Amino acid sequence: MKLYLKSIVKQLRKFSTTLDKTSILIDKPWALIDDEMEMQKLIFKKNKELILSKNGQVQIGKWDYFSEARSLLIDRQNDMLLCNEAFIDQGIMILKVDGTENKFFILANENVVPDLDVNGYLKKIRYQKLFILEKILQDGRILEIQRENEWLPPQIGNMVTIEAESVEDGKYELFSQNNYFEIKKGRIHKILTEIKYIINTGEEILIQQHDNWKISYGDYVIENGRQIDDELIDFSKRKNLVVRQNRVVRLEYKNELLRRISKIWVKYYGYYHD
Repeated sequence: MKLYLKSIVKQLRKFSTTLDKTSILIDKPWALIDDEMEMQKLIFKKNKELILSKNGQVQIGKWDYFSEARSLLIDRQNDMLLCNEAFIDQGIMILKVDGTENKFFILANENVVPDLDVNGYLKKIRYQKLFILEKILQDGRILEIQRENEWLPPQIGNMVTIEAESVEDGKYELFSQNNYFEIKKGRIHKILTEIKYIINTGEEILIQQHDNWKISYGDYVIENGRQIDDELIDFSKRKNLVVRQNRVVRLEYKNELLRRISKIWVKYYGYYHD
């Protein structure tokens, strides 16, 4: 939960308001949920009085706000908390205990979040603000793709998370779509589609292509369920497929003269002429 909140705060920081607008805070039924998931109800009064209720027991404390530090002081009689703003909106406040990295408190406005489902509320906010699109992975996890707007499909460069956490570098298979995302540094590096080919020997190979219409440099080659390391594949009557370290290097003509012509073509035009 601590790391989850730290990630949420980082992602939503630019959408946060501030308690300088004390109307957000005053005379609202706030429920404070600490990192041990214990709850206490608080009402911040305009005269800096604080009404606290826990397990039916009511106490009167105090509160103050320091705008220069964007910090909220909560005096609960038995202890005092100095918390810094992390994320604030009308429905929820995430506060970080001053001087700590990962100790957070969450205050939920019961008028806005009546079921106090803070995880559900935060997820809704994230999905709306970051235009997140979900993709189900083959292992059942949900890949969250952050887009520029809600109408765009996933694109190279989009940030991705799983349950708001960063995604490790690697290739991720989507559920029953023959599609893959290659992730690097938390962003989509390649979008791959797995296409089946029957090669000249009659065997079947799979190529995970970033261009659906042609085989390109860097595409992944799969044969008999395994990635091919280094190999010259008899691809068709006219061409071989050169593979190095599991990836396509090029499709090249078997005929030496045509291969030389293609090299000249790529030198001047930037691609192989077929």
